Amino acid sequence: MSQVTITLPDGSTRHVPSGTPVRAVAQDISPRLADAALAAKVDDRLVDLGYPLAADARVQIVTSKSPEALDLYRHSTAHLMAAAVTALFPNAQCGIGPAIDEGFYYDFIVDRPFVPEDLERIEAKMRELASQDLPYERQMWPREEAIAFFRQRGEPLKVQLIEEKTAGQPQVSCYTIKDRDTFVDFCVGPHVPSTSKLKAFKLLSTSNAYWKGDAKNAPMQRIYGTAFFSQKELDEHLKRIEEAKKRDHRKVGKELGLFTFHPWAPGAAFWLAKGTTLYNTLANYMRDVLFPAGYVEVKAPIVFNKALWETSGHWDYYQDNMFLVKSADGEAMGLKPMNCPGHFLLFGSEMRSYRDLPLRFHEQAQSVQALVHVQCVLER
Repeated sequence: MSQVTITLPDGSTRHVPSGTPVRAVAQDISPRLADAALAAKVDDRLVDLGYPLAADARVQIVTSKSPEALDLYRHSTAHLMAAAVTALFPNAQCGIGPAIDEGFYYDFIVDRPFVPEDLERIEAKMRELASQDLPYERQMWPREEAIAFFRQRGEPLKVQLIEEKTAGQPQVSCYTIKDRDTFVDFCVGPHVPSTSKLKAFKLLSTSNAYWKGDAKNAPMQRIYGTAFFSQKELDEHLKRIEEAKKRDHRKVGKELGLFTFHPWAPGAAFWLAKGTTLYNTLANYMRDVLFPAGYVEVKAPIVFNKALWETSGHWDYYQDNMFLVKSADGEAMGLKPMNCPGHFLLFGSEMRSYRDLPLRFHEQAQSVQALVHVQCVLER
């Protein structure tokens, strides 16, 4: 049997038979490391512990201390949640379930909206599945076989994802969690080796969503959750959430008579007399600071076509947290989360010379940023 050479982070090398799974390398280094292992990096590519080493490579075992570990952990917890949802709600259709900055979410098409009691049941089912030490098994399926499988299961969203993301590929990656009801998901992975690795998680809330964030597509239910490597970290995070709720600008602003909201103007504040005074005070203060520094004041639109956010990069990374609307002709538009993309358009609206530099734009935006400014004042 042919041998491959692996190089470890400390520069040492080992020779193993071709096809050796990464977990065997971790076990050979140390049983303690094998127990702590969540995944591995092979030539900087994040892979499952079952990944076979077919050629010489640099190998690094990923544990909870690795920078990539938390996203991996949360992604796997999202899959655990989806397995619990489909077990409890057999008619549910699965969308996507990524890790995000504060945790994870998963989108579903279900017969009715989720209620708080559903989250309790789902979380209890997740703990049941976690206690069973069920493996996350990666399987490579022929592409057409995977499409036929998900179509037969009544999951057109998965069919659409496979058709869009794997064009020209003969095989696709699917993961299973095998309980009484086997959960199967189209996913490139990687994942933790077993559900027993997932110990500290909490489901937080639900919200309405649309497939691919487009109101023309199917309405969905999104479940948000979070996960950490220890219960202590999770408890501290949940405590921070509760403390933040006490200082929520919607609550404090109303209590102080600064601003209020109405369902007919979602996301937009009605500035009351005191709030308007505070807003103008802050705006004038910023002018006093910035004008002597050479800034000029401009006004850019509040809402832009998604093309701007795709160009700036906000669309790929922040669209789930952006306030989106539809134009009369059906174009997706987004309320600006910050001023700079609009200022780039202003800069590019005419020919510039190096003699114009430095050019410093300043804007008092009547948008979400005003609430951010006031929120900072309230917290101080």
